[in-house]
Amino acid sequence: MGKRSVPRYPEDEDKGGGCCCCLLGCCCFFFLILLALFAGVAYLYYAYNPKPPSYSMSNMAISQFEFSSSDLTLYTKLVASVRAENPNEKISIKFDDGSRTVVSYRGTPLCSGKIPTLVQGPKNITVMEIAMEGRHGFGFGLQEALEESEKEGNVPLDIYVSVPVQLQFGVFDLPRIKVNVHAALVVDSLSPKKKPTIKLATYQGNVELV
Repeated sequence: MGKRSVPRYPEDEDKGGGCCCCLLGCCCFFFLILLALFAGVAYLYYAYNPKPPSYSMSNMAISQFEFSSSDLTLYTKLVASVRAENPNEKISIKFDDGSRTVVSYRGTPLCSGKIPTLVQGPKNITVMEIAMEGRHGFGFGLQEALEESEKEGNVPLDIYVSVPVQLQFGVFDLPRIKVNVHAALVVDSLSPKKKPTIKLATYQGNVELV
C-alpha cells in the first residue's frame, strides 16, 4: 500500500491583520478620549479664565500663653485671621472637611486647629477666623530662646495649613485637591496682654491630588 497523504489546509492569513485592526481601533478610541479631555479643559480655561486665589494672615489674637514649669509644657490658645480672596468671576472655591492648621516655634508645635468648611463665591473676599489651641512640651532652652526673641521684638513663627479644596465651574465640580500653605511670620510678641503685630510674612504653597 502506498502512503496516505495528509490533507493540508491553508493558514489563516487574516489573523494577524485582525489583531492589528483591533489595536488600531483601541488607539483611535484612546486618542478620541484624550482629544475630548483636552477640548473640555480648553473650553473651561477660555470660558472661565481661571485665576489663582490669594491668602494672607491679616491678624492674630492670643488669649492664653501659659508655661508650666512642673511638666515643662506650654499651653497656647489663639485665633488667626486669614484673608482669602477669590478673584474669579465664574468660579467658586469649596473648602471641605479634613483641614488642619499648626502653629510652631523653632520646629516645636504650639497649637493646632482647622479651617471652617465654607463655599467662597466668585469675586469674593472672606476673612476666616481659625481658632487654635494646644499643650505641648516646651523645655527651658526653648523658653529662654522665646524670652530673648520677645525682648528683641522678633518672634519667628511657622504656620502650616493643609485643606482639601474643590473648584466649582458653574455646574461642573472638579475633583478635590489638597492645598498646602506654609506661612513664615515674624511677630513682635506672643503675650496675651498685647496684640501681636505681624512684622514680616512670606508664603509658600503647593497642590496635591487627593
